[in-house]
Amino acid sequence: MDKNKIQKDIFFIRQSMLLLFVILLLSFEAFSQFKITKFEPDPFFQAERNKFNALPLLRYNRVAGPVIGMDYSFVAKKMRNIELSGQACFGLQDKFRYRAGIQKAFFVFNPLTVGAAYFDQISTQDDWIISYNENSAAAFFIKEDFMDYYSQQGFIAFVDHKFAEVHTIRLEVDQRHFKSLAKHTNWALLGKKKNFRDNPAVFEEKAVGIRLLWALDWRNNPLLPNKGWYVEGKLEQTLGKLTDTRGLFLTVKRYQPAFSIHSLQMKLLIGTRSGADLGNQYLMDLGGLGSLVAYKDKEFTNGNRLLLATARYLFNGDVLSRLPLHFLPFYDQLSLGMFVESGWLFLAGEEKNVLSGFSSLTAKQLKTDFGISLYITEGVVRIDFAKRTDRSENAWRFTLRLMEQF
Repeated sequence: MDKNKIQKDIFFIRQSMLLLFVILLLSFEAFSQFKITKFEPDPFFQAERNKFNALPLLRYNRVAGPVIGMDYSFVAKKMRNIELSGQACFGLQDKFRYRAGIQKAFFVFNPLTVGAAYFDQISTQDDWIISYNENSAAAFFIKEDFMDYYSQQGFIAFVDHKFAEVHTIRLEVDQRHFKSLAKHTNWALLGKKKNFRDNPAVFEEKAVGIRLLWALDWRNNPLLPNKGWYVEGKLEQTLGKLTDTRGLFLTVKRYQPAFSIHSLQMKLLIGTRSGADLGNQYLMDLGGLGSLVAYKDKEFTNGNRLLLATARYLFNGDVLSRLPLHFLPFYDQLSLGMFVESGWLFLAGEEKNVLSGFSSLTAKQLKTDFGISLYITEGVVRIDFAKRTDRSENAWRFTLRLMEQF
């Protein structure tokens, strides 16, 4: 076979995978507990500002089955650049769901955005550990659904300010009506002997939420950073028919160049929520994908105090390039890394102060794992070999991630 043709095919596949990575990265949903949604015009909708634009939406989960729909946007210059956007989708085992929003941005630099939306959607508190796209693929192909779901209907109003071109602060008020959802399908392409687990119930109530959110970005690159800090957080008060809650959620990331072309990534997550008789929509879980990967998925559940620290050391091709394995396909796209994770989940009871409840933490209570990662094409695919440190038998776990963000 012609060597030049092989090289051209490899280059084409490589560039296609990188493009797919960028597209999916920009379309990821926001982390429910530890990351905020940034209300900015979608970059895919910038080319034709006065036309209706849409992107397809395809998902699969155990409560709605196959879901098909679209995300849409329309920016009307003749109406002073008011943006109409939202989502419309239908699940074969569910019903028609939607989100319809309107927003207006003031000022070209450091914009101030005011907006509101009405919605009826399937939601989860688990999109801080895995994206909807990756979870749908796992559910469809191998019958592994890592999320728990509930429906919420209501409205949200917000004021969003972006300053210094990269930092964001937002105030939002909403009302949500929570409802439980049951498992409606047990089909997957593979994994015929496995069963989807039941979907847990939530407090079915109407609740008003008030939130202050911020995202401070000092990274040198928003998509593939290798240096800088990123800090994101949320202060929250909810007032419900069954329970009132107060919450604080914080994410701190550090990207640091290291020896040679190596790099170090560190992340600290802190979550705390207070209130009597918290429902599942307010509680946190730990273990498995996205958090303590060597442990079982959701091995630790229903806590209202969470700490999770992660450190990754990336060799960025420096180690593998020294090995005589260049005959392997995509060898120049492979790289190695090492990681260690340590986390803690606790139920603090009816503590009213969100800062209390952490004094009970001891070093012995921390759950830790470590391992080796194989990265393919800048992390589009990542394979982890991880070992938990609390036992010696059945301590290793192998996982595969697609387009997972640090």
